[in-house]
Amino acid sequence: MKKILLPTDFSANSWEATRYALNLFKNEPCTFYIMHSLEPLVSAPSSVSSRRANEAILNSRNNESKMELEKELQKIQELPKNSNHAFETLLVHDYFLDAVTSTVKKLGIDIVILGTKGASGIKEMTIGSNTANLINKQSCPIIAVPQNALSSMDLSEIGFATDLSIENYGDDLDLLKEIAMAHNAIISAVHITNKSTNLSPDLLANKLALEMTLKPLRVDFYYITDVSVELGVRVFSESRKLGMLCIINKKRSFFEKLFNRSNSKSISSHLNVPLIIFNHESL
Repeated sequence: MKKILLPTDFSANSWEATRYALNLFKNEPCTFYIMHSLEPLVSAPSSVSSRRANEAILNSRNNESKMELEKELQKIQELPKNSNHAFETLLVHDYFLDAVTSTVKKLGIDIVILGTKGASGIKEMTIGSNTANLINKQSCPIIAVPQNALSSMDLSEIGFATDLSIENYGDDLDLLKEIAMAHNAIISAVHITNKSTNLSPDLLANKLALEMTLKPLRVDFYYITDVSVELGVRVFSESRKLGMLCIINKKRSFFEKLFNRSNSKSISSHLNVPLIIFNHESL
């Protein structure tokens, strides 16, 4: 049974990500953990009255968050019942990044699925280095869901952005294979370079390794030259009408070019396709 973490700030985009997750894994036995994080108060109380005031604020926030989590659970229960799915709510008193990281480790989470907007979303975290902090801290894949992803959900074609630098994937792309096979998807791999499309022997070997890893799926390769990585990925995604885009988070490589400080805001606002991100540490 898969363990899936659904961080929420109770926003519309968080709810969209939750519904997307339920639909994506509708035929899989899963436990979904709906998690809200409460950040600590910034200032330390300097007097008894201040401490009491802080305690009152904390209790109020705590009770309000518990009520919102219950409402979230009720909304799920109003959806068509799925006997494959079980749900638990979690209220974690910590900063968002630390809350996600500790929960993933504590519960053995397999996947984190979250929205791209809102306090618990990728869009806010792409401003600066928080996206890298989130991704780099997780050992499990992350799926980032943009607004309106559910209404246009079509996974007949899944993109795979690659710099062909990985020699051996092991079983780390099994989740991608599961999703693609469940939805009869074609994998469209795109390699973006400012050089010739002629691949070196090493890159050809890595291309073959990717094809072998993704068997028995159909994998089509596309090559884009003379454009930035960010622009190439966006144009490819839009022109192919991808249902999802897979990215490998590998230091000093393709992922960093997509999510560095200059590109992060642009990617988050223009790439309107769910991202499935695998951490480089497991590859």
